[in-house]
Amino acid sequence: MKNLVYLLALLILVSGCATYRGGRLPSVDVESFKHSQDRDGLKVAVKFYDARESKKLFGVGCVAENFQPVYIVVDNRSSNSYDFKKRTINKGSAPAEEVADKCKFNTAGRAASYGVAGLIIWPLLIPAVVDGTGSARANTRMEDDFVYKEIKDERVAPNGLLNGIVFLDKMKDGEELAIRFSNLDKDEIKLFSFIK
Repeated sequence: MKNLVYLLALLILVSGCATYRGGRLPSVDVESFKHSQDRDGLKVAVKFYDARESKKLFGVGCVAENFQPVYIVVDNRSSNSYDFKKRTINKGSAPAEEVADKCKFNTAGRAASYGVAGLIIWPLLIPAVVDGTGSARANTRMEDDFVYKEIKDERVAPNGLLNGIVFLDKMKDGEELAIRFSNLDKDEIKLFSFIK
């Protein structure tokens, strides 16, 4: 009986730990995207992620449940510098930290469930501690990954490249995504419009 308890505890320990593993961002080749446009050498492409693709990229399903992840690639082949800011997009967006916060593993809940069982079968206290700390580490890795993948607000110099994810408010098929770029060398705006 004692060996069975230890075996049960070991199986729960190995199978129940929260982990986080996200996928890789796609190519930065603007020409390879279905939605791409070129305005006088400023090339922009977007990819709207569906729920399946989002789960593969972020390792958790809750991103697409709450937000519309959109991958943006800006390839500046012009002789001018352009300013990109997420606030110039016609849809509201959330920072990566907020998105990760909504998707975090419930550290306390996972540890508590093992802890209650550990009151009856004491070896289960071990997975309670291990899973609690494992969930906290997985949450940190998740937030770091989301922040790393998020597109930054920055200047795109001539021959410069900018890419990353923006977490927009939920979008329906047929809705427009408009992105505005300010030319920093001339008083000029370039507008790119894409339909989901």
